[in-house]
Amino acid sequence: MIALPSPHSVAARVAVFTLAWVALCGFRPFSQVTTVCPACPEKGDRLVLPDGKVLVADVIGKNQDGWIVQKYGEVRFIQTKELAKIEWQAGAEPRGLDGHDQILLKGDDQKILHGVIIQLEPGKPVAMRGPKGNVYTVLPAQMLLFYQRGVRKAPPKDAGSAT
Repeated sequence: MIALPSPHSVAARVAVFTLAWVALCGFRPFSQVTTVCPACPEKGDRLVLPDGKVLVADVIGKNQDGWIVQKYGEVRFIQTKELAKIEWQAGAEPRGLDGHDQILLKGDDQKILHGVIIQLEPGKPVAMRGPKGNVYTVLPAQMLLFYQRGVRKAPPKDAGSAT
């Protein structure tokens, strides 16, 4: 007979792995896009990286680990430690950036969904409505972690997982 670890130690391992993953992953750059108007100034918030490089994108959300940014329809997660400062297009941080939820998916490509979780029940897929009304369905096994109103949470238990 094989001895299974206690649920507490499994949960502790998942928490440590999740925090380590968040700490180790870095910002993945946006796709290269050539502008049709090279003389036009870029619009958006200016994210200044520690090395002095500037990324112009729209900050659309935040959570306890970092910022959600969008450019050309692509959404990225950038950790707070990867930024020196943000120069806000509107002059100050907009209200409500922490009022959204995010789902960070497993995998090396750092896909993150941004919106409002509309279904979160144990054993069922998680449903999220994006800002433009799109509904995404994610299985608990596909989730690394998620954020509710800016606070990090562990993914819900899958119906087929052992307790």
